[in-house]
Amino acid sequence: MICIVNFKSLMCYKKQLQWLQDIEQLPLNFKLLVAPTLPEHNTYQNYEIIAQNISLAQRTVGEMSANVLKALDIRYAFVGHLERRKLLNETTDIIHERLANCLNNDMIPIICLGMHSGPDLVIRELKSILKNIDFMGQRIIVAYESLRSTQSNSSAYSYVEMEAVYLKLNQYLSELVKNSNLASYSLVMGGHITAEGISVARKIGYDGVLIGDRYQEVSAFQPIIEALNQVKKER
Repeated sequence: MICIVNFKSLMCYKKQLQWLQDIEQLPLNFKLLVAPTLPEHNTYQNYEIIAQNISLAQRTVGEMSANVLKALDIRYAFVGHLERRKLLNETTDIIHERLANCLNNDMIPIICLGMHSGPDLVIRELKSILKNIDFMGQRIIVAYESLRSTQSNSSAYSYVEMEAVYLKLNQYLSELVKNSNLASYSLVMGGHITAEGISVARKIGYDGVLIGDRYQEVSAFQPIIEALNQVKKER
């Protein structure tokens, strides 16, 4: 199973470094991807460092370019994270450009969905991001976060909602694999995930979970590790 942890922007830098050092010492039977505020060189053995964002292809300021990320051996980048969309008014067109830049540089995008609730609206949201995209025979990760959970900062999702969205996304992406040059995909569940939420995600069929910056010490993250260690590590 995949676990994606995003430190976002308010977690103390020293705490982030300590978290990365501590998690390196623990046995993990799952694939762990960690997005610190400032990308580290991806040299850890127990997990991979990933990027919270990727710049547009053209010259810009204050963002990580694909060239820099690749020099750090980073293979994954978030595209269209909900907080960027809500707080920075990032449009679908901009997200589409970031996605294209990611794929053009042989990086795996983590496409974030959840601006709308309900499976039909979620599919419409994804289609607008993927419109006319060339997947170039590569893989993508799609992360769905429950809108109610992100708004309330609690595990406010329902099993019925998360299952309905999963089934719709899985059907749509399966068709894309058959009818386009998308190689494969993984579906990840987010929205204030707890150890119990991991069980829900696994039962529904999600390939992994997306977790924010709530667990600022590895000791607090331990119940998540224990729940994930029960799931066979992604190959």
